[in-house]
Formats: sequence, C-alpha cells, structure tokens
Amino acid sequence: MFKIICKVLIVIVVLLGLTQLYLITPLKEQPLRTNQLKKGYNYSDTPTLLIPGWAGNRLTYQAMVKSFQKENLAQKTMTIHVRPNGKIVVDGTVKNKKNALIQVLFDWNYTSSFRPQTRWLTDVMEVLHEQYHVDKLNIVSHSWGGSAWIHALAGSPKIQKEIQFKKVILLGVPVEESFDDSTTYRLASQKHSTDGNFHKLIAQARHFDLKNKIHFYNFLGEIKNKPTDGSVPNVQSEFLKKIINPKWAYYQQQTFENTSHSSLHDNKRILNEISDILWKNK
Repeated sequence: MFKIICKVLIVIVVLLGLTQLYLITPLKEQPLRTNQLKKGYNYSDTPTLLIPGWAGNRLTYQAMVKSFQKENLAQKTMTIHVRPNGKIVVDGTVKNKKNALIQVLFDWNYTSSFRPQTRWLTDVMEVLHEQYHVDKLNIVSHSWGGSAWIHALAGSPKIQKEIQFKKVILLGVPVEESFDDSTTYRLASQKHSTDGNFHKLIAQARHFDLKNKIHFYNFLGEIKNKPTDGSVPNVQSEFLKKIINPKWAYYQQQTFENTSHSSLHDNKRILNEISDILWKNK
C-alpha cells in the first residue's frame, strides 16, 4: 500500500511539474506582415511590456497576443523569464521591431504578496534600459502585476528618469486593498485607509520625477451588477485616482459590464480598446 501511495505521489508531482513547464512556455512569435499593415494604425518603435498578475502565466495574454498578431497590429518579439531566485533571462529583441510585444513570465508566480514581483520588475526594466537600450515603453498589466509595476516605478527614481512610459493600461489592478465592494469609492475616500502599501505609494508619488506625462487607462470589470470583477473590488482600483497628479499624468477610467477578472485580458471588446489606445491614429 505504501509503495502505491508513493507511486501516486510521484505521478502527481511529475504532472504538476509538466503543467508548470507548459504554463511558462513563451507564446509563439508571428512577425508583422509588412505588406499588409493596417490603415489607420501607427507602427512605432515603442515596445509594450505585458505583465501578468498573481499565478499569471502564458495563458494570461494568449488571446491578446494571438488577436494582435492575427490582425497584424503587433508582433511578440521578446520573452523575459524571471526565475524564482530573481535571475532574468531574456530571449529575443525589440531592436528595429515595430509595435513589439514583450512577454514577461514569472517562473514561480505564487507569492504571498506582490513585493517579489515589484523587485523583479524593477530589475526587468533596468535590464531593458541598460542592455537593450529601451527608453520608451507602453505597459499592459493585470491584477497584482499592475500593483507591482506601480510600486516598482514609484520606488525607483532611476527608472523614472531613464524610461518614458507612454501609455499604461491597468486591468483590474488593486491599488488600495483595505476596502471591499460594500464601500463605494466616494465613501471610502473619506475614510482612513489601513493599507500600508498604499500609504507608501502616496508618499513616493509626491516625489515623482518623470521624463514625460503618463497616460493611465484604468479598466474595471463588473459581474452580476456588482462593483467588482469577482476578484478585485472596483473601489480598490479606483484609488489610483488618489495617486495621480495632473502634473505628471492623465487619467481615464472605464468599466466593462459582465466582465470577470480574467475576462479583462480576454474579452474581444477590451482587446479592441487596448489596440486602439496603443496604436490607432488619433
């Protein structure tokens, strides 16, 4: 009996390992078809960094990348793996690549907070700047991935001065986590926040020294006519407005009905909104 249990456990461990290997396998790259560029869209040298949230993996942006490549709007040209020990492994390039997409994959993305991802993203952006000469970036981030990115930016004056962040699209990103969906933003903003990470962010934002104004697009989901996407209450995302200063940022917020937390990066309407924001000629 003991031997049978051991064999079953070994099989389970092997299957879990194989599943994890699949989940951190990069998405396929499909180069732009230069003879079929879409009219009305801009093909620029500014790459877009795709950041997954907690437990996020190759599936997070699979629908998005496939859609953008199929429509010949963008091309995934680089993958950045972050090992559990924080080591960064880069495959691909953004040099001379129009509308390049950079896929970030945390090889172990099951941490108890977003603080490890904050450190890792700080290193990722420094590597992009120092080794790949990236001085302009768009950001698309989901859930805690967006929380980690905001804190990485706020905690690094070096990155603030070295990289221009053109457009930042946040998908169900919690900024303040002490309020739940029973409280509206209007009421919550009049109460005392008990989220230490949020207070730290507020203090850091007072000293931002950015290269340019950032355009923030804050996307929220709603399910069952409730102010939550099922995982992140909208009020937690709306507290981004407390951070934003018109001197260094523009802010736009949009709520999508009948949209769950995971649908924020899969929904076709939202994908169209994202591609229009990033590349459509205004």
